[in-house]
Amino acid sequence: MKGLPKLLARRDADGRTELDLEVQPDNAWFAGHFPQFAILPGVVQIGWAAHFTRELHGLGPGVSGMEQVKFKRPILPGMRIMLTLKPDAGARRVRYEYQDAESSYSSGVLQFGETP
Repeated sequence: MKGLPKLLARRDADGRTELDLEVQPDNAWFAGHFPQFAILPGVVQIGWAAHFTRELHGLGPGVSGMEQVKFKRPILPGMRIMLTLKPDAGARRVRYEYQDAESSYSSGVLQFGETP
């Protein structure tokens, strides 16, 4: 996937993965969304969560459904955020959340289709 954030650190514990990410200000996903106040599109946040789940936990090939998706606060250029992934490989799902020390930015559950 193009336009990924910079991965600063990874921690695995208690069945979850925490990724410290830096969302570079020049990331192409900010272009035109929105010209006066750039924010990271929600579809990109879902795409990043799916990408890292496939790469780190082997679920895939693609997202077949979503539940409880909430966008609570905008993710802005230059932010450092943590993405938490809690996979349930048996159910082919992952719960994800973008957050920092003070706030939750978005969260949801992604269901992955069967591998052909």
